[in-house]
Amino acid sequence: MTAVLCDIGKAHQRIIREKFSIVDDGGLFGIPRCNIKDSVLREVSFGEAKRIILKYEWLGTMGTTQYHYGIFYKTECAGVVCFGYFQAMNTNSGGHPYAPYIGEQYAKNGIQLTRGACVHWAHQHSGSKLIAYGLKQVSKLGYKYAVAFSDPDAGEIGTLYQATNWYYVGATKDKHWDVYYRNGKLFMNDRDFFKKFGFRGRGKIKEFIKQKPDLEIRLRKPKSRYIKLIGSKKENRIMYNILKPKILPYPKRNIDENIVM
Repeated sequence: MTAVLCDIGKAHQRIIREKFSIVDDGGLFGIPRCNIKDSVLREVSFGEAKRIILKYEWLGTMGTTQYHYGIFYKTECAGVVCFGYFQAMNTNSGGHPYAPYIGEQYAKNGIQLTRGACVHWAHQHSGSKLIAYGLKQVSKLGYKYAVAFSDPDAGEIGTLYQATNWYYVGATKDKHWDVYYRNGKLFMNDRDFFKKFGFRGRGKIKEFIKQKPDLEIRLRKPKSRYIKLIGSKKENRIMYNILKPKILPYPKRNIDENIVM
C-alpha cells in the first residue's frame, strides 16, 4: 500500500509559532535555553493548559479535556497535551463506536487526545516527548487505547502521531456543519453549537445566521483518525489483531515547491 498524498499547506500551529518568534524576545530574562534532556514533564492545571491552547491551537477552545500535562524548561511551560472524552462519535451502527477497531472487551477503556500545542521557542522534539509522557500517564489511569484526530482545515496530517507510532485508520465520514466568522476564524463547531442552541443541521443553522452577515456555515472536512494502543502487551496484542485490517498507510503532505514548509 502506498501513502495518500494530501494537498495541505503549512500547519496552523507552525504559522502561529513563526509569527510569535518574530516579535518575542523573551522579555527581561530572554527565551529559556531548551535542551530536551533537561526538560521536566508533569501534570498541569486546566488553567495552565488553557493559556497555551488558546494562544496556539487551531480551534481556540479547550474542548472536553480532563487530564493536562506540560513540558517545562526551567520554570517555563513550553507545551501542553490534553486528554478527555471522545468527541463526534458515530453510534449509527449500534454499540460502542470503537468496538469495531479494538473489540468490545476494551472499547469502553479509551480516551481522546483532544488538544495539544507547543510554544514557538520550544525544542523541536517537545511535542513528541510530551505525547509519549501523556500516554504513559493515562495508561496508568487504566485506559487501554487513545484516539486522536488531525484537521486538514488546520493544515494538519498528523505528523506528531506518525512520529510517535500511532496507527492511522482513515478519515471520518460523518457530516458536520460548523459556523465560522467570514474572516476564517471558527465561531462554534457543530457539537458546541448544538449544546448552546439546541439544534444542528445545515438548514436550521443557515436560518439562524441569516441575519448575522459576519457568520457563515461550512461543511467540515473529514479528519484523519489515529489510534494508539497503551494497554499491557497481552491487551495490545488482542486489540491489534482486531485493528490490523483497518490500519492504512500514513497520509503524507503533497509538497509543492511554491509552499514553504
